[in-house]
Amino acid sequence: MGKVTGFLEYERLDEGYEAPNKRIGHYREFVIGLDNEAAHRQAARCMDCRLCRAP
Repeated sequence: MGKVTGFLEYERLDEGYEAPNKRIGHYREFVIGLDNEAAHRQAARCMDCRLCRAP
């Protein structure tokens, strides 16, 4: 579980995207993911509300 107040302490970060003119002509992934540190910070925003684990 993340920090209960993590959503208040850490701003939400969006993943980046490769520019459209660079991704034309290929079918590879175009989402630029977060680095490990940023991903851990985003995980700390979790309030363990279980909505993302709904059946």
